[in-house]
Amino acid sequence: MRIEELLAEAQEAQEQIWFVRALNVAERTNATVTVRLSLTPDLFVQVFLSERSGRLSLALIGPTGRLYGRDREHGVWHRHPFEQPDHHEPTPEGMSSRPIHQFLAEVEQILLDNNLI
Repeated sequence: MRIEELLAEAQEAQEQIWFVRALNVAERTNATVTVRLSLTPDLFVQVFLSERSGRLSLALIGPTGRLYGRDREHGVWHRHPFEQPDHHEPTPEGMSSRPIHQFLAEVEQILLDNNLI
C-alpha cells in the first residue's frame, strides 16, 4: 500500500463511517504517514504506514493507551486483542485490501459490545 492510497481510504472512511468524527494527518514524511481518525473526545484510531518497510499499524486508542490493534511487520500480521492489548496474537489471514475499513468494522463491534460509544 502506498501513502496516497492509505490517505484516500482514510478520507473515504471519515466521510462514510458513522462514528468517525474527524480525520487528522498527524505526521507525514516521504516514506511514512500517521493518520488519526477521531471517534469521541477520548477515543481515536491511529494508522501508521511505512512504505519503505511495509509496516502497517492500526490501533484503537483510549485514555489509557492502546485498546485493540492489528499490525503487519516484516510481512506478517498479528493482532492485539481488546481484552489483552499488550498480547500478540498471530493472524495468518492478514487483512483485506481495504485495511482501514476492515479495522473500523472490527472497532465498531468492540465499541458497541463494550458501550464505548
